[in-house]
Amino acid sequence: MKLRKLTAAVLSMILATAMSLTAAAAPDQAAVLSAAPEAGKIVILHTNDVHCGVEEGVGYAGLAAYRNEMQLQYGADNVTLVDAGDAIQGGALGTLSDGAFLVDTMNQVGYDIAIPGNHEFDYGVENFLDLAQNRADYTYLCSNFVDLTAGTLVLPPYRMIDYSGTQVAYVGIATPETFTKSTPVYFQDEAGNYIYSFCQGNDGADLYANVQASVDMARAQGADYVVAIGHLGTEGITPAWQAGAVIANTSGIDVLIDGHSHEAYEKVVENKDGKDVLLAQTGTKFNAIGKVVIDPSTGDIVSELVEDYDQKEPVTDVFLQALNAGLEDILGQVVAKSDVDLTSNDPATGLRRVRSGETNLGDMVADAYRTVMGAQIGFANGGGIRADLPAGDITYEDIINIHPYGNEMCVVEATGQEILDALELGASHYPQENGGFLHVSGLTYTIDASVPSSVVTTDEGDFVKVDGAYRVTDVKVGGEPLDPAKTYTVASHNYMIKNGGDGYIMFRDNTLLQDCTMLDNQLLIEYITQSLGGTVGEQYANPYGEGRITILNAAD
Repeated sequence: MKLRKLTAAVLSMILATAMSLTAAAAPDQAAVLSAAPEAGKIVILHTNDVHCGVEEGVGYAGLAAYRNEMQLQYGADNVTLVDAGDAIQGGALGTLSDGAFLVDTMNQVGYDIAIPGNHEFDYGVENFLDLAQNRADYTYLCSNFVDLTAGTLVLPPYRMIDYSGTQVAYVGIATPETFTKSTPVYFQDEAGNYIYSFCQGNDGADLYANVQASVDMARAQGADYVVAIGHLGTEGITPAWQAGAVIANTSGIDVLIDGHSHEAYEKVVENKDGKDVLLAQTGTKFNAIGKVVIDPSTGDIVSELVEDYDQKEPVTDVFLQALNAGLEDILGQVVAKSDVDLTSNDPATGLRRVRSGETNLGDMVADAYRTVMGAQIGFANGGGIRADLPAGDITYEDIINIHPYGNEMCVVEATGQEILDALELGASHYPQENGGFLHVSGLTYTIDASVPSSVVTTDEGDFVKVDGAYRVTDVKVGGEPLDPAKTYTVASHNYMIKNGGDGYIMFRDNTLLQDCTMLDNQLLIEYITQSLGGTVGEQYANPYGEGRITILNAAD
């Protein structure tokens, strides 16, 4: 069985079943509208980077239950639910429905506002806009997503909500990293010209000016408070586009609800005028529910991260059960097995390693690319490896969760110099996390972390040149030193080879030997079932990999 998207008829049948079951399970909601002991305060519940983790952590059913509790406590009209991006991608439910099932789930939960994260665009710009404009019952906002051909904003920059006379403006901000952390060609015309902008120019100045203009407009319209919802992040993010940088270079924002970097934090950052701005993010996959409370009578703003909440709202719970049951027969099929735990994390710390260091899962994925495609070198970007693979049976769902994007495999001819530049770009952020960090097969290399990165990129994040010493050295292909003038064959997916994902444009105009063949997740199944005989064995036992990547002067 090939891994392909489910037909519209099957999707409709599953959704119809979910809707009928939730209608039967719906409880009396009249209590939600009863007297609220803390009426007058404004509550903003927020999520970010759920990545299809609909039942992980608190889960959507837990979120719906907690929202109902807050409505009882503060009043139904005083509770607003927002999402800071990367909700519709990251698991089988997203992959098999192009994100539609996640929008349906967010409708069911009762979201009011969302913004696009970079991964909202992973199924294409047109697909996202169709979901945002025709499927979502909530409002997608973004102040800095610009259609360059029309010279207009693609989405509303902000939305004003009236809470019994107190006006709160919600301003959406998407990361300019969206270009390289989704698929760059989605934002270009056929000639390769960018036809969309995220106000990425001038080392952050364009972004700050855009946000400031939206904040000023909302204030002029009568906003008493401005809550920015950003998919910006902190750790491992381009410094000029971090949430803290946006706050520090603007004024008039009271709260910035954040996403993108998968961190959990509540902190205060000073704005351009030296005033405190609350900055909060919940982590990823429902590590917590974010809660911000504004008291208009005092001006106080407080926040908390609600963790370990174990209640479930029955309607949403049944809705999710129906969705998962409809896919279970397909996704639960066992296709292979593993004798070892394949990981994206550092077993010593539990922290994500796949974006800054070698792992056995990264090695296996790169091996699969090289072996099945018949190339000399396999490149796998760390950001494209989205889940671990524990020892035991391997199902279709396990494979989709590792590679949820459904990228298509390619083989390209590349010079040794282009390969060296690609490795340098991948190592440019070390020791910080970087989705473009390269796992390799058929090749070994060394990163000297004491050498500052001199990689130059465009405002959109595309590679331009290395303007100084290389921190990548001792590159060997098949045990032999890399020859900058020699031509090699490189296997990876269309995201990296053809589309310039993570800024890898050095391959985009090269000769393609194989162009968009099988899906990356199908290739993993073929590698395990055929090349490995159906079992991932002891050759991948070391969680730190086989030593293909050596790091000198590594960060402690």
